[in-house]
Amino acid sequence: MTYPLSTEVTAGQPTACDHYNKLRRDALRLGNADADSLTLAGFLNRHFEHMNLQYLATNRLRVPYAINQPPTLMINGCLLQATANVDLPSNQFTGVAATWYIFAVRSAGSTTFTLAVNTAAAEATDQRLIGECYWDGSNVVTLSIKCYFQPVLSLSNADYDSGWFAATYAATYTKAHAMGAFPRLVVLYHATDAVGTSEWVPVQVVQNGNEVRPIIGWDSTYIYITTGQNGAYSATLYSMRRSSVSGYYRLLAWR
Repeated sequence: MTYPLSTEVTAGQPTACDHYNKLRRDALRLGNADADSLTLAGFLNRHFEHMNLQYLATNRLRVPYAINQPPTLMINGCLLQATANVDLPSNQFTGVAATWYIFAVRSAGSTTFTLAVNTAAAEATDQRLIGECYWDGSNVVTLSIKCYFQPVLSLSNADYDSGWFAATYAATYTKAHAMGAFPRLVVLYHATDAVGTSEWVPVQVVQNGNEVRPIIGWDSTYIYITTGQNGAYSATLYSMRRSSVSGYYRLLAWR
């Protein structure tokens, strides 16, 4: 399909139903047939961007605003965007302990939204369910505040994985991570065999004589490991799980 279907018209050109229908298809479905595409309004019906919830003093809640990431969502077919922090009014939580549901609310004549709460999760007209929290009868439990639009965070695969390599005392290992920037997270593991079938133990510090010291550093090109200098101490791993003067290391790093 070539998009758009419609073409420009010139002054005096007669209006044709075919041209009107092409304009309509362009506007509603990006030129697609009715059977092949939702309308833009249908597609954006549950649209949202930059929505989050925070606790505000005295048992209130806030959708925080940032000028470069304004909270935006569609309610009942209307595109709405905050222009400042959106705060729940005072004294909205009452009664016995319960889960309360948080709604963004549209008002006619406004292009932004307000907040409301209810112990029922069903959306009324001009409401959009955005989260929940727990009221213990006296206070909102801060850690219970949940915004449904925030993704459940999970750690992606490491951007750099050294694989297992032999480690011993009095050694420095330099690994090129090829990220071109400082890694944000670096984790070093210790195993007793070359393929990591034993328990993986995170390496935080090693024993260097009578001292205990961290051993990892990094820059935009390399990750560095320097083990303890004395083979009589726990120079490659010093842990309540296991201690060692040798073994195998594996580095994982995230950009």
